[in-house]
Amino acid sequence: MEPSATTDSSAIQTYKNEVDNYVKNGLNLSTNAKIGIGVGASIIALGVIGMVIFIVVTQCRSKKLGENEEGGMSSDDLSEEEKAAEARRMEALNNM
Repeated sequence: MEPSATTDSSAIQTYKNEVDNYVKNGLNLSTNAKIGIGVGASIIALGVIGMVIFIVVTQCRSKKLGENEEGGMSSDDLSEEEKAAEARRMEALNNM
């Protein structure tokens, strides 16, 4: 049994009406869905900002450590107390 032409045209017309309705009215999301999207987007944005800050701080710290190794004071110029303090600081940085 083949569908009749009126059934096809009716289905096509229904589909066109649905598409037109969607274009005119958008998604018609509920208020809770809109709030959920806003909260989710905010959390993702904060995560990205946090990652950028972490990378910048990490890069700055490694540059400072590199300066101390290249052009800063050598370990020969430090007293025993300063060497111990530097060792504790380096240990703390390595444990981060």
